[in-house]
Amino acid sequence: MAQTPPDPTHILHNPSGPVTALTTFRTKAGGEETLVSGSNNGAINIWNLNVYRSLKTWQAHSGSIAWLGALDDRPGYIISQARHESLIIWNEKEIAVYRLLVDHEGFCKCDLWTNIIAIPAEKNSVHIFDINETSSLERTSTLKIDDGEGALMAIKLLGQGSKIATAYESGCICIWNENIVLHRTRVKSMPTCLGHHAHRNELLLGTSCETLYIFNADNLTELKSIALTNPGLNVMALRLSDLRIYATAGWDKRIRLFSARSHKKLCVLQLHDEAVNSLIFIAGPGSGLLAAGGSDALISLWDVYNS
Repeated sequence: MAQTPPDPTHILHNPSGPVTALTTFRTKAGGEETLVSGSNNGAINIWNLNVYRSLKTWQAHSGSIAWLGALDDRPGYIISQARHESLIIWNEKEIAVYRLLVDHEGFCKCDLWTNIIAIPAEKNSVHIFDINETSSLERTSTLKIDDGEGALMAIKLLGQGSKIATAYESGCICIWNENIVLHRTRVKSMPTCLGHHAHRNELLLGTSCETLYIFNADNLTELKSIALTNPGLNVMALRLSDLRIYATAGWDKRIRLFSARSHKKLCVLQLHDEAVNSLIFIAGPGSGLLAAGGSDALISLWDVYNS
């Protein structure tokens, strides 16, 4: 039976408005993780979770920030993707050291694994880049599917090697090796987000309907489907500290926690008054906190299943 859901440990009020993206970075090698948020107005905020306040804010883009990432081998470096605009790499002094025009007009977000970044391009293409030592990008491949599959909706880099998962408006899901499609399957509803559990070799797919799918990440064999109470997932996140739980959130303003082993729902967290757009587990003492950012300009912090 699902446990009684806890209350949030703290609620941050974002001075820059609706929260559209979250990430964490380290200011020094081996240091504590720092929370970063991106906003609908294009601003980036750096948060101090000891005093629960925004330490720094700067206007990174003129439009909504779709995604944020951080370079683990370069403390303080952040990457931001703005919808219908550009991708920028920022150094530890919040100075833009690299800028790339992004011509993707849809809702797909970038994905980052070590120093490899996948960037949505045009209607349904993906450009794969290496981030070199000077923090500039070198394109290594381009993935392009038939126009009939509709817009690109989600990308997930599958860790070591060159495999990549992509999902399209038509319901088509692909596993690529470089620029070759190895496996393809289809679901009945529109994909919205992808997750990957490398140790279990599972690919998780959120959709616009009331279904969460789990596939084998090698061949896209469907392993399980989970019926949700309400339709529409925006985002999912795996707790990397122990790989035991993952979280999903979306249009119905709720955050759901699942066992990564059984995929049973553990609890439902309710706080936000509008859609939840981003989730991230913050490493720290124990297993850390879950942070959720919403269109209501709130970032909720939760201490869940850490005992």
